Amino acid sequence: MDLLLKVFMDLGANQSLFIQFAIIIIMFVISKFVFINHLQNILDTREAKTLKLDGDAEKQFAEVEKTQNEYKEKMSIANRSIKAKIDAGKTEITKKYETQYRTKEKEINLYIDSSKKEVQESIQEKKEKVLSDADQLAASLVQKITKGI
Repeated sequence: MDLLLKVFMDLGANQSLFIQFAIIIIMFVISKFVFINHLQNILDTREAKTLKLDGDAEKQFAEVEKTQNEYKEKMSIANRSIKAKIDAGKTEITKKYETQYRTKEKEINLYIDSSKKEVQESIQEKKEKVLSDADQLAASLVQKITKGI
């Protein structure tokens, strides 16, 4: 104990050390009731609210994800419905104009066939005329050659 007192004396401590220690204890108790308890209460409240907000945020994220999935499902149903309507309309229009196309195609083919026959008949008539004239021309050419020699 003498050693401890010698160390305190070397540090410049005297009997006022006990008074200073008592003042520090009293100040700690007063500050604890006035400041530290109030500050601890604020920190606890803040922490509780923050944790509560995390739970609320997770609930909101779950709700947003649920809403997003419902939206995607409804959009896919709407897309399928619209695609089915478009395909049905396209098929109907195709059938309607397909019959018109086929009738016009038949008319055009008949016209082409009749025109082709007319042209072939015309060519045949001209060919027969040329061939019939060819006999006369050949005979006349033979006479001219025989006369000319």
